[in-house]
Order: sequence, then structure tokens, then C-alpha cells
Amino acid sequence: MNGLHPEPPALMPGKKHVLQWHILHRCNLRCTHCYQDDYAAECTHEQLERLFFQYLAFCRKYRRHGHINFTGGEPLLSHDLFPLMQLCEENGMTFGLLTNGTLLDDALAERLEKLRRLSFVQVSIDGTRETHDRVRGAGNFDKAFAGLRLLKKHGIQTMAAFTCHKGNYTELRDVIKAVRKNGIDRFWADRLIPMGSSREQILSTAEFRSTVQMLSKEHTRRCIRSRTEIHLNRSLQFLEGGNCYYQCSAGIDLLTLLADGTLLPCRRLPLPVGNCLETDLTELFEQSALLRDLQERRIPEECMCCPKAELCRGGAKCLTYAVTGDYHRRDINCYYPVCSASPKAAEPMNGGFYDNQKKQDPAMSDRSGHAAAPDGAPSSESIGGQQGISG
Repeated sequence: MNGLHPEPPALMPGKKHVLQWHILHRCNLRCTHCYQDDYAAECTHEQLERLFFQYLAFCRKYRRHGHINFTGGEPLLSHDLFPLMQLCEENGMTFGLLTNGTLLDDALAERLEKLRRLSFVQVSIDGTRETHDRVRGAGNFDKAFAGLRLLKKHGIQTMAAFTCHKGNYTELRDVIKAVRKNGIDRFWADRLIPMGSSREQILSTAEFRSTVQMLSKEHTRRCIRSRTEIHLNRSLQFLEGGNCYYQCSAGIDLLTLLADGTLLPCRRLPLPVGNCLETDLTELFEQSALLRDLQERRIPEECMCCPKAELCRGGAKCLTYAVTGDYHRRDINCYYPVCSASPKAAEPMNGGFYDNQKKQDPAMSDRSGHAAAPDGAPSSESIGGQQGISG
């Protein structure tokens, strides 16, 4: 195939593949940005084992290096978490843990330390203490950082994730400062994805640009007392320099499994492929027209003459889908000049698709529902796990 339609990566042996696995939906918190409606869904231990071996068989069939990001809900509430991690250990599979950090203590950190194939533990930080506690409940900012420090104490790779929206994007620098002060290994940020949600919290293109500028500045800044890596491995974060190009991997190098067995391309692209408790994961993967479409990695029409098109391929499909209902469109916050010949082209530089559409249709800001935080580690190649979900 040509450069616009590469061979589906699922057929490329030796490549990393990530499963974001929500092993339960129960959680000890009720965060204001959470997309979760049902907190009850949970599989039996036998069902979880069956799902694990389905994924293992999938990886072996396609000769992929499988990696699982365990999340929830709050995964530390599950009695099955450590047995599932042990299955990873026994079968040579790496894994990560995505948690809100509030339940971590010395005993848990000590157990995690013994797991040789644990790549990292990620904890979400949603802003300054005041903002984080407003989103997640009083006292949880301090608990999250206390959990991260415990992990550091036990030699575990730590990662902090930040969900950018209108209510907190101006606090990005303060959060990075706090992350560096606490010696966290890695930090990354991404945009909040509305799932039928109030779209008033979506960053405007100007706000997104200021966020990328701040991340780029911090990415290149070297601190004498801190070795925290500030990552730019998310959609469009290359726009202010850094050469950290990222392409959406939903349904390609990433799949998501929900607590009821539902298979999705990505948690932030909530289009069900099927249910793995009813049909084997590999069979669903091979028969899905949705996944085949995603694997074509088509470049959006608006991006065809962009010099970065092959490297970016349209930006964040999940955000575009959430706002426009069409994941084949250009990222709504892209401020790179678009092709003037394209009938769908938005105005270049002075606003992205979403900014211009809001001027024409104010109702785009008035829908209600839930929102999704960013997913997991910044890069499947650099971290060992690409997408998780904010804990």
C-alpha cells in the first residue's frame, strides 16, 4: 500500500500492543469529570482469567509485545488485581497501573516493588491543591502526592498525568512545579474529552496553543534539582517544536476492555466492537469493520496538503469524534494552516474547527453528560504502555 494507507499495524510482528483494561468500575472517589455511569460492573475471577488468556493468545497470534495497563474505577479496590499482575509476570507481559493514588500505603508499595514486569504507576493530578480537591474531594491532592512519594521510595517508576480543560489549564506550570519538587519521574498532559458532556470545558484553540507552548518550554528546560521528564507525546504537541510526533493508535496498537467485557478501540473513542465474554477477542478484532477502518489511518481531507500530515494523520480522533461525530475530520484544535482547496477546511491559524463552529452554532456548548480524562502513558514505545485512563 502507499504512504496514505499503510499495512495495518496489527499485522506487523514485533510491535508493541497495549490493552487498557478496566478490571472494575468501582471507585472510592466521585470525580466531577468522570465519564462513569455504572459503578457496579465487575467480572468474576474466572472471567478475568479467561479475558487475560484471550489477550495473550491475540498477542501470540500476531507476534505482538503485549502490555496491559490495569485501571478502573480504582484498580486497587479489586482483589483480582495482584493475581492478574502475577499472570503477566508468569507469561512475560509488561504492565502498568493507573490509580488515583489515594489508597497507596507502604504495604501495597512493597508488594508492587516485587513485580519485575511492572513498568510504571500513574497517578492523576488535576491542578493545584484547591482545584484537585474540588474535582476529587478534600484532602486527595496530598494523598495523591503521598502515594507517588511512597512509590518512589520503593524504586517504582512514577508518572503524573494532567487533564487540561478550561478550569485548570492555567495551572499547568504550577502542577509541573509540584511534580518536579516531588521528584516524579515522568509527567504528561492531554486534553479533556467530552463524552456527551458539557462542552464548555473543552479548550479553545488559543487555550490549547498556550498549553502546548508551556509544555514545550518545560520539555526543553533542564532543572538542576529535578530529573522529571516532561513529555510531549500526545496529539498536536509537536506544533511548538520538540519533534515529538504522535498518531492516534486506537484500534491499531491499542484496545480497551471494560469491566463488563466490552471491547473498544480506546476508552476515549467509545464505539463498541463487541463483548469478549460472548465472542473471543481475536475473533472480534478480525471481524470488526470499525477496527479495519481505524487501521487504515486515513489522513483527513483537510490535512492532505499539510507537510506534517504523514507524521500526525489528523490529531486526536477521540476529541474530533466527541465534538463532530466524525473521527475522520481534522483535530478541532489544530492551528496549523489547512488546505484551502478542501471543502471542509476551517479557517487557518485564527481558530480551530471547534472555535469556528461555536460561532455558528452556540448549542455546541450546551450539551450535558460526562467527560473523559486523558489515557495513560505518553507513548507505547517510550514508556511501555500507551493508553490508560486517568485514575
